[in-house]
Amino acid sequence: MRKYKALLLTCLIVVTVSLLYTGCLKDRVRGVESYTIYTPVYALKSTIRAAINGNPSQPVTQTGQIYIKGSYIYLNDVNAGIHIIDNSDPTHPVQIAFLNIPGNENIAIRGNILYADMYEDLLAIDITNPHQVKITGTLWGFFTGRYYGSDSNSIVATWIKKDTSIPVGAPQPMGWYSSPGGVMVYAANGAPVPAASNASSAATGTAGSNAVMTLIGDYLYAIPEEHTLGVVKVTDSTQPTKIQSSAGGYDLETIFPLQNNLLVGSKEGVFIYSIATPGQPVQVSEFEHGTACDPVIANQNFAYVTLHAGTGCGGSANELDVLSAQDLSQATLLKTYPMTSPSGLCLDGSLLFVCDGPGVKVFNAAAPANLQLLSELNVSNSSDVIAANNLLIVVTTSGLYQYDYTDPTHITPLSYLPVNTVAP
Repeated sequence: MRKYKALLLTCLIVVTVSLLYTGCLKDRVRGVESYTIYTPVYALKSTIRAAINGNPSQPVTQTGQIYIKGSYIYLNDVNAGIHIIDNSDPTHPVQIAFLNIPGNENIAIRGNILYADMYEDLLAIDITNPHQVKITGTLWGFFTGRYYGSDSNSIVATWIKKDTSIPVGAPQPMGWYSSPGGVMVYAANGAPVPAASNASSAATGTAGSNAVMTLIGDYLYAIPEEHTLGVVKVTDSTQPTKIQSSAGGYDLETIFPLQNNLLVGSKEGVFIYSIATPGQPVQVSEFEHGTACDPVIANQNFAYVTLHAGTGCGGSANELDVLSAQDLSQATLLKTYPMTSPSGLCLDGSLLFVCDGPGVKVFNAAAPANLQLLSELNVSNSSDVIAANNLLIVVTTSGLYQYDYTDPTHITPLSYLPVNTVAP
């Protein structure tokens, strides 16, 4: 979870001490404490930016968010960059390029301009030619929750991993930072170590339910840090301009666009904003639930929220909540369905797809108060899904799966792109 800068050091030290205590009990018997240190290695931003040019495809190492536009899949490799996959033939997806963007987690596309975070910075990238992309504009320091001790010139380019043991009772090393996957990071003396010194069309794509950025018209809406809803004007991709960042609730996690509204999922509930005035979101209502991770999707009548207990979100609820949303200013709970450990979800007409536990559940949602389970895909550790035109794309920790759901009771596998493999 993103943390306030001012509290980052204190919080990480406290969390680290607790984690080390529980994870090193066996070592303590032998008189040592063992843990893993991730040290950030910094490079010049100018060097990193110059290298974002559509590199040859490379293996996926850690699947993250997904975005679909036309016949292309854009798959985030957590904190590493974006894989561009030609999916003209879903039975044989082809990786055609990789955008090397350190710190990248989020994707949104408008016309031929791809918007991506590079830690705290927002980049606008022309992807007309995926093999020769160009950065058209940058909004510096927009994602305040992604700050890692860098400055206006340098950025974390990679991490050095080292397993370390110290005698029980010895002073703990200081200078902790947050790292990929929420692992604690230590840099010598608590400081970074620097390395050597146009307007687009309005067409956008489809994001997964875990997205924290969305494009509507000339505006990009995002969660720059966990208590803020930010707005960026993108009429001219050479000059993305921050319009506002205002308090937007607590522990914000995801954004889902619905006509002139934004449904913002958080660990505490769902916040609903009107964007009738596009550059000035106004909160119109809130649906509260128990503490849990919280993607949300909706159509014109109902909203669907998954609550996932454990991990960094806390809470004990594992469930799917269905909200009556005909009047978003008064969204109310319609029904709750027990789940195992749900995460991402999506709708296609009356079909509802939910990542849950050991697979993906497929429901007939024609009557949301009485969901009917049609089938279940046995695909482990799924995190998000996108479904359209009978094509289901599932993101898992082990790779990217695609299915044909022409018959939702007998879903047919089409292809699988494993982690650490390049699709030819």
